[in-house]
Amino acid sequence: MTVMSFLIATLAAKELELDTVQVGLLSATAQLTSGIFQLFWALLSNFLRKNFIMGLGNALQAISGAMAVTVKGFTDVLTLRFLWGIGSAPQHPVASILISENYHAERRGLALSIHMGFACIGNMVGPLMATYIAMNFGWRMAFLLIGLPQLVLAAFFLGMMRNEPHHMASQHISQNECMVILRHTLKSLLNPDILLVNVSQVLVTAARGLNLWITYLPMYLVQVKRFDIETSALVVSAFLAAGTVGTLLFGYLGNPTQKLLLASLSTLFTSLSLIYLGVIGLSGFPLILMLIAIGFVSLEVVVSLQSYLAEISDNTYRNMAFGVFFTLGFVAASFWTTVIGYVIRCYGFNTAFILMGCVSLPAAIAMNILRLLQRKPAYSNH
Repeated sequence: MTVMSFLIATLAAKELELDTVQVGLLSATAQLTSGIFQLFWALLSNFLRKNFIMGLGNALQAISGAMAVTVKGFTDVLTLRFLWGIGSAPQHPVASILISENYHAERRGLALSIHMGFACIGNMVGPLMATYIAMNFGWRMAFLLIGLPQLVLAAFFLGMMRNEPHHMASQHISQNECMVILRHTLKSLLNPDILLVNVSQVLVTAARGLNLWITYLPMYLVQVKRFDIETSALVVSAFLAAGTVGTLLFGYLGNPTQKLLLASLSTLFTSLSLIYLGVIGLSGFPLILMLIAIGFVSLEVVVSLQSYLAEISDNTYRNMAFGVFFTLGFVAASFWTTVIGYVIRCYGFNTAFILMGCVSLPAAIAMNILRLLQRKPAYSNH
């Protein structure tokens, strides 16, 4: 999704004569569609094999990439982004469910961290590779080629279906049984621990939303701190690289409850750093070091929340719990990106930094409460 957003905002927008509002609408469409359909795919995973859902999602992404060949204007790109959002939606909740079901609690956090770490690597490398392809062969060809790995992944997941036991997929389920599953699943979401996890994510997204940083950090460095474009690109890459290292490193450390302590401390550091940048400010090399430190500690917070969510929800209710978690995450990311953009336009970056820090600060408290409660799974099959 990062690759498409990057190419649409640059090369595609220029050729198709898209204005800023249209580019923003395309980005919001993809993000909101992906967020909403994450809940749909998570619910559907109660009845269909998860490998089938993953295969279907990757196939839809490949099809949307191929559609770029026929794009003639804004409506065509909007359709492409909508389909891409639907196809990308299973990647977070359903993949995280698969990982949670196939790894024991002591290794689950590391597996989820590796999963998210590779996503961060893709966010760094993808735009560079796509730009090279687009500059040499055109952005339409870049869209088409980035869809080819999706076809390979679709074939892989569909091939893995035979190895996936799924009792619900192998038998007829009555309407009454479906209603019981839905009712119990929705009731599980009212568990105080799950509510605190979701509230923590919504608040912390104001400070560590990846789309937010990718969108506004380059603008801050170039427009406010007068960095040249090349230097700002290097700083953003260092920020993302630090986030990748931090995500993988924190995945090795501790059980889910201990990870929550690290996540709360990371959130506290990020919040106070943002408030410091807004009130006092930094420039030059000290600013770069602080940004790298923020990237290192902040991007792993959501992985810690995922690990804890997997720990407190059993196999029956985990599907819906992850679906709601990622849906709220994507909707919150879209909301905070819009709000912070408005604050930047009206009041400047310093005010935006203070707002980001103040909003995310309560998330550190919420995560610490979760750690102290140390509850058992929200619901049990026994």
